[in-house]
Amino acid sequence: METIQSYWFVGASWDDVDQTQRFVAEGMWENGYDDKYVEQVNAVKPGDLIAIKAAYIRKSGVPFNTRGNVVSTMAIKVIGRVQKNYKNGKRLDVEWQKPYSQPREWYFYTNMRTIWHIQPGDWKTDGLIAFAFEEKQQDLDKFRNNPFWRERFGDIAEEDIRFKWTAFYEAMATKLVDFEFQQESLIKFVNELATKHNLSYMQGKELDQLDPFTLMGIFNRSQTAENRRLIAADMATFFSIDVAVPETFEAIPLLNNQKSWFFWGKDDGRGEHDINNLWALFKLAIQFADDTELTTNEKFCQAYDTVTLQKGIRWNITMGLFWIRPWFYPTLENQSMDYLGTLSCKPDCTGPKRTCTGEEFLTLRDNLLIRFSEDTFPVHSFPELSLNAFSRELKHEKKHSNSGSWRNLVLDRIRDLCLRQQSPDFSRKEFQENYLEEFAILFPDNNTPDMSIDRTTQSLRDEGELEFVSAGQYRWLGYGEDSIVEEPTPVMVEKRIEAYDLSNIKNDGCFLEIGELDSILRTLRDKKNMILQGPPGTGKTWLAKRLAMALIGEKQPAQIKAVQFHPNLAYEDFIRGWRPSGNGLLTLCDGPFLEWVHLAQKYPAKKYVVVIEEINRGNPAQIFGEMLTLLEADKRTPEEALQLSYTKEDDEPVYIPSNLYVIGTMNVADRSLALVDLALRRRFAFVNLSPLYGETWRNWVRDKKSISVESLNIIQLQMNKLNQAIADDSRLGAQFQIGHSFFTPAKGHEVSDEKKWYRQVVKTEIAPLLNEYWYDDPETAKKHVDELIRVM
Repeated sequence: METIQSYWFVGASWDDVDQTQRFVAEGMWENGYDDKYVEQVNAVKPGDLIAIKAAYIRKSGVPFNTRGNVVSTMAIKVIGRVQKNYKNGKRLDVEWQKPYSQPREWYFYTNMRTIWHIQPGDWKTDGLIAFAFEEKQQDLDKFRNNPFWRERFGDIAEEDIRFKWTAFYEAMATKLVDFEFQQESLIKFVNELATKHNLSYMQGKELDQLDPFTLMGIFNRSQTAENRRLIAADMATFFSIDVAVPETFEAIPLLNNQKSWFFWGKDDGRGEHDINNLWALFKLAIQFADDTELTTNEKFCQAYDTVTLQKGIRWNITMGLFWIRPWFYPTLENQSMDYLGTLSCKPDCTGPKRTCTGEEFLTLRDNLLIRFSEDTFPVHSFPELSLNAFSRELKHEKKHSNSGSWRNLVLDRIRDLCLRQQSPDFSRKEFQENYLEEFAILFPDNNTPDMSIDRTTQSLRDEGELEFVSAGQYRWLGYGEDSIVEEPTPVMVEKRIEAYDLSNIKNDGCFLEIGELDSILRTLRDKKNMILQGPPGTGKTWLAKRLAMALIGEKQPAQIKAVQFHPNLAYEDFIRGWRPSGNGLLTLCDGPFLEWVHLAQKYPAKKYVVVIEEINRGNPAQIFGEMLTLLEADKRTPEEALQLSYTKEDDEPVYIPSNLYVIGTMNVADRSLALVDLALRRRFAFVNLSPLYGETWRNWVRDKKSISVESLNIIQLQMNKLNQAIADDSRLGAQFQIGHSFFTPAKGHEVSDEKKWYRQVVKTEIAPLLNEYWYDDPETAKKHVDELIRVM
């Protein structure tokens, strides 16, 4: 019986109306959107299992102690099996079972997406599949004590629990939501607070509005822990917070005392809606974190992007989001960004002022959550990430101390400013408003970064990069060379998703049984590295690429890299080495494997596979270099990272992430190849492939290629007889047998004359191979060839 490979968890609420009863009554499920989830719906296959779910949070009424924390919850309402997919991105016919009178609640490992596709192979997904479709109980103790959830829900002694402050911060943020339209009361309280605690930066301000992030920043500035506790205690009284004021504030990023506001004064560049925009983001962020069905990624990103355009906003907004929901949002201030670099997890930064957009921020969040679930990853939550970032010494590279780097950094930001303004002209004031804070962070030992910028600007004028226009006004002379004045409106094309699993491998022409394929795939998931070895013609490369697609779960050639080893291949070709560039100089370039490593680090939600053909034809130990050690499944963590033999400026030590897999193929009959050394063998699982001239092969070739049963019976009999003779010969052995691929016509090859096709294969492919096998006994080779030709 073929195993089910795909499982789907879907929502059933459109326009705030639960459609579950209608779906069950009509034996169907319907996508409520015309422009979303189309490809995901089309990827569902008949026979897949499906469940209608609802996601929400709970703080009480669960079968374990939450310690006052909220826990992600997913209710399973009804399960069924897909009967038909109309391929219109809208409708599925489903054979539903009877709905549960009381939905079954699953905790911790949930998903906010309307359509969630999961595959077996990970303990969390395996547990969810068993819970939803086999009605087994969730192993709550295992989940509670997983590193990601342990600090909040695990079996930890009270005195050993870290990050107790998070409950107070979340409670305060929740209370603060109600004060958006109570500005007078809020400002009066803040003025009293400023007087009582001598907060000079707030005294004497004629406030007419106040945003929530600035208010929470009052006790998240550089000051003593005791002062922070006193201010927090007054806030707890004012906002009626029933959670204990924190005793410690470990892992909390602090505002610069000179820049403690999230908005500017009316006369200093504050926009009319700036404070309202901050409130809007604040409320959406809490909704997004607490109840995923009240808001969407798109709404959050829109609010985030609006705020980041405002004066006074840069990475500080991520600190504010971390304060209000520290288990849900990362903070990206300087220390954390520096630490993320060591973890190879930095976000893309294409937003204003060289920050990330809302989409990039949420992508980083999702990527980090995936990494947190890996046992070998050094951190397992956003508070722990912040703690580690602040516990390590900030790394200020020598690169920031030389004038050459100043030149490149300033010129890069001039280019950024001019392209954003779509003009070659800019002012000293505009440049410093956008980038002075960044340079102060990059060069913390430089007390006058503004003067250094001025000196660098003068040097760029001397070099002919800039033109002096008037006092404080400049023109970038390189603007016309690489700028784009008008950007075309991007056309959003939804990616086509074509599901692929073990049943597809069978249908494509694999003659192994589903159970064997399932065992191979599970081994690959666990070991991360696998070598398919066997005699010629056993379909090693063919199977390797299809196993890669089954592992990914989709036909995604962009996530599979195929390379071939050969005797001349070296570390410099595969990992990193020097290459000639167009200007006659040598350039240090990354090879295909390192490119795939970086790609897998950047997108942890995706699986990437490197298929290495003829892995033993080269010298694997020499080609992989230090990467050979990093291939081990238990060394795929930033803590095991190693420096490459050839390093670039800014290089961090490299590690191989857990979502990168390697499948090699090895021809065991090639006498010219040396044995694979033990170091490689220890890091790879080996799977033996044998010739499969059996019923499965015979039926497939008959059905797909219309070759007669009579001819196939003859081929099967003769090849099994020949392979037995090869296996029994002491000079050869089973590793020299001849695989079924020789007599499995390739895709697109139509056999019009069976006898002619058979004889051609024997004479041009089998005979040369036998002559090579029995090079010292040509009579034996001739005897076997003659026997093969005689029978047909």
